[in-house]
Amino acid sequence: MDKNVFSQLAAEFDRMERTITYQKEVISTMQKTPTCPCCKVPADGRIYTLPELPKMKLDDCSWAEIAMYAQSGMADKVFAQGDTKKFTLSNGTVMTARIIDFNHDTDKENNILPITFETVETLNDDFQMNPEYTNKGGWQNSQLRKVLNNSVIEMLPADLRKVIKPCLKKTSLGGNSEKYGLTSDPLFVLSEQEIFGRKIYSHGGEGHWYGWYRQENTEYGKCKQNGERDWRWGRSPRSGFASSFCGVNGSGDADLNAADDSRGVSFGFCV
Repeated sequence: MDKNVFSQLAAEFDRMERTITYQKEVISTMQKTPTCPCCKVPADGRIYTLPELPKMKLDDCSWAEIAMYAQSGMADKVFAQGDTKKFTLSNGTVMTARIIDFNHDTDKENNILPITFETVETLNDDFQMNPEYTNKGGWQNSQLRKVLNNSVIEMLPADLRKVIKPCLKKTSLGGNSEKYGLTSDPLFVLSEQEIFGRKIYSHGGEGHWYGWYRQENTEYGKCKQNGERDWRWGRSPRSGFASSFCGVNGSGDADLNAADDSRGVSFGFCV
């Protein structure tokens, strides 16, 4: 057998063994009797403490395993907000996905999506929100939304694409409109309110503050693969104007971009 193949198989078997060991720990922990929710003493007179599940390293898990824990309802017990996992695009670019919240988003049937990820870096290429100088139609009718969910998603590894769940997002329709639109997509960019917890230049009402960005001293700015600080798009049209969208500048501050500017893209997805 080729030495490289043997080495790869050995590494895979080792990973599988660690996963099985971990799952046995989870089962053992879950079988322990917790304290009664109403705080009454159990019939046997003994007081039990609620067992704490051991944390698992996200990067050691396959996307299928991550999805399994998500669907079991244990994602927020076995993973931690801020955990990261690397993945490779079809062009060879290595990116990092970070958990930015648990049980935050929903699908169009209002089912809770257990884990929300966002890329730590921006894509190497810059993109326009729209080819024209307009935000009319908002995120719903934007060119960037189409690019993400037709072209960029095809660059993701197949095992990741398989577990991504379309996420429902509410966003202003732009063009000085007071109306909002709903979109359901596998990939999305965050709204101003989801990043900063409030409206600054946007209409507001476009989702809620993600847990990762709610923490003290969280870095709002992002970089490209080469470490260069990058401006990036948000999906929120600027309130009261028909030509620009909200975004985050290289220093991590809320800012604005003309719709036909080319800016960086960091995208979110749910599992």
